[in-house]
Amino acid sequence: MKLGFVSKLVVATILLAIFTAALLYFSNAKEQLWFWSALVFYFIAGLVIGLRTQKAVTSESNSQFFTGVMGGTGLRMLISLLFIGTYLITSNLKSNHFIIYFLFLYLFFTIFEISQLIYRLRTEKRSSIDNTTS
Repeated sequence: MKLGFVSKLVVATILLAIFTAALLYFSNAKEQLWFWSALVFYFIAGLVIGLRTQKAVTSESNSQFFTGVMGGTGLRMLISLLFIGTYLITSNLKSNHFIIYFLFLYLFFTIFEISQLIYRLRTEKRSSIDNTTS
């Protein structure tokens, strides 16, 4: 069974939700709503940005590919900074555990998206090589 980008993202998010539940259970972290909202935030951002960059990979234009991929990465960084800024302004606790967790999610979802893009590029390259040799 071949999983697509969205289904792999859902599976990865479910595994992270299990990890988050265990982390919150054993660490007795305060303001647990921020942890769950960060996970939902990255799932939605990964879904929107990931689908957009997946389309950029299949485009014929090199400039559209570069703009799509780099724009997606830059957009993820910008909205992540806005989220963490909102947390630091509105939260009374300002937990280091949450900031480390948030940075872990940022790295995880960024690496996940890049690995999916590389996989997609490899399959596109193989199919174009197969088409030219036929």
